[in-house]
Order: sequence, then structure tokens, then C-alpha cells
Amino acid sequence: MREMTPRERIQAAIALQPVDRVPVIPKLDLFPFRFQGVKLADVVRDADLFQQAVERTNDDLGGGDAIYIGTQVVSELGFAGMGTASKLPGLELGEDEIWQMDEQEVMREEDYDLIEEEGWSAYLDTVYPRLGYSVPVEELPARMRQAADRQIQDLLRWEERGIPVYVGPGVFPSFEMLSYTRSLKATLVDIRRRPEKVSGALAAIAREQIEGARAQAGRIRESTKHRTIAGVIGATRASFLRPEQFERFFWPFLKEAVDVLIELEVTPNLHFDGDWTRYLEYLLELPQGKVVLDLDGSTDIFKAKQILSGHMCIMGDVPASLLTLGSRDDVVAYCRNLIDVVGRDNGFILSSGCSVPIDAKPENVRALIDTAKTYYPHVKEE
Repeated sequence: MREMTPRERIQAAIALQPVDRVPVIPKLDLFPFRFQGVKLADVVRDADLFQQAVERTNDDLGGGDAIYIGTQVVSELGFAGMGTASKLPGLELGEDEIWQMDEQEVMREEDYDLIEEEGWSAYLDTVYPRLGYSVPVEELPARMRQAADRQIQDLLRWEERGIPVYVGPGVFPSFEMLSYTRSLKATLVDIRRRPEKVSGALAAIAREQIEGARAQAGRIRESTKHRTIAGVIGATRASFLRPEQFERFFWPFLKEAVDVLIELEVTPNLHFDGDWTRYLEYLLELPQGKVVLDLDGSTDIFKAKQILSGHMCIMGDVPASLLTLGSRDDVVAYCRNLIDVVGRDNGFILSSGCSVPIDAKPENVRALIDTAKTYYPHVKEE
């Protein structure tokens, strides 16, 4: 088989087609800063410094087939777009402490009507002053627009270097958004006490999430030669739901988000943290060869392969603990096993299980990348 370009290799894996080797895309959103000796407080304040640290790290490690996220992950806005308070380095935390989502019961019961009747943006305008961010409330809309503009600038920057950006505009499932601002505990109570209110709010959140993804995908298409390959649909908390709750409050909204991203010619990347093993068979209802299941190590990735082989590309899942505490040989052995088993019969992208941890051993991160580039027994079988 001829040598593929990185973009060809990734897109072939997504489409469940043969590849010259397994593509590799480590998630480098935390690791670069400690590796480059840059304090987290500085990269939260300075998007250019954030970008430079990721670029230097990618170069130093030899680079994967794509950059997972090509733009600043967390700024002084924290998690304001989710209606959630944050603790940020250099502000509530020490200069080099990892940013945190400071979950509180920010949303009140009466806010359900506001979200359903006036929308998610109207709710955020109301709730933002409760979150305690350092950015003045009147600056929030402009800062949000600046972040969207910056995503396009950074995409162009990677494009000029010939490096694909894997994820761009995505859709957070409504249940995740609601539970961040209402708190998971209160949301689970509301599901039982006021299910109609919850359903109405979820539908309203979904509408705006989808509108935002459409708008940003359109701007990227107009501004750049190559669009991002995938869009993130991130979820953790819905894995805690009972099946009847899952089917009402999560699954319809997930399917809608998947359909919209496919319509936009963006691959839905299901970034599913936590243990989703019991819900894997639901994913067979999603379009074949169009979606990536991106796992963090909690879901049984081998069970996922067993169920989804020939239907969906799987991404993952070298554990944070192994990258931090294991030896280089341990990482190589784990990656080879993933390639042997999950990489068989196509449809696999090697990656870290969620983010490469900030204190990962550099030699272990290199081993993850190098193993994909040097070990692929299945090509002989094609």
C-alpha cells in the first residue's frame, strides 16, 4: 500500500477503510505547558503563548497525524459558556495549578422557564454575574466572538504548516450543559420531579448549540482551505443515567447533534469520558463509517471493538496513569496490543485516553506516537 498523507489516513480510518498504518492523534492540551516550562496562568492569559507551547511540543515529539485541538482550550473566560464557575490558575489557584470546573447549583428552578422561553443565551446573560469571573459582564459577548475568531486564525496557522487540525466546531449534548450549570445532583432530582421542564430546557439548549456549530463551521469553510476533520460531542454524565432516562434526556439530542455535524461534512467525534460500556449497542443506530467513538480508558475499548467493528471508528485510549507512571516499554506494549486488537479490520485511531496528563513522561508520549508510526502488522493482511 502506498504511503498516505495524514489527512487521508485519518479519513480512511473514520470510513473503516484500509490504512497504511494506524493514525495517531495524542491530545496535547495540558502536557505541552509543563514540558515547555510555561506556567498555566500565563497560557490562560495569553493565547499566543498557548499556541507556541503546543507547536513546539508537537515539533519536539515528532508530531502525530493531526493536532487534536488547534486553539486555546481555556482562557480567562473559563467555562462561562456552560454557565459554570471556574477556578483558574493565577486567580483562584496557584500560578501552575490545573484549571478546575467549580460545579455549583448556579441555575435555579425558575430558570427552566427562562431557558425554554427565551433561550440559552438569554439565560447565560442572566447567570453570568453569579459566576464570579474576572472578565466584566459587558465584555463577555465580545470576548466570546474573539475566541471564535481566534479558532479560525489558529486553524490557518496549522494549515500553513501542513498539519491538520482534528477537532473544531462541536456540540455539547444538552444534558451535559444543563447538569454543569444546574449541578448533576439537582439535575437528577429534577428529572424525577419536573421532567417536562427538563425536556423543554434540553430542547432549547440543543437549538442554540446546533445554531452555533452551523455558524462556526460556515465561517471556517469560508476562511480556510481545509476544514477541521471532526467536531467534538463531549459527554460524561449521561453515562450515569438509567436506560429509560438515557433514552429520553440524552439519546435523542445526541442523535440530532450527530446528524447536524454529518450534514456540515464534519465527523462527529464522541468524546465519551467515563464508562459507557452498557450503552455501546445504542451507537449501532448512528450512521456507519461516519462517527468516531473517542474513549478515555474507563469504557472497555475491547468490548467496544467487539460490538462496533465494521460500524464505527474507535479512538483511544492510552491511560493517563500509564503515561505518567509507566515505563516506555509499558506504553509500547499497551499501544501494540491496541493496534493488534482494536486496529484489526480497520477503524482505529491511536490516542491518549482523554488528555495527555500535564506530568506525563516525555519518553512515554514519544513512545505512543512512535509505536503508531513503526508498528502495523495488519497492512500485510490487506
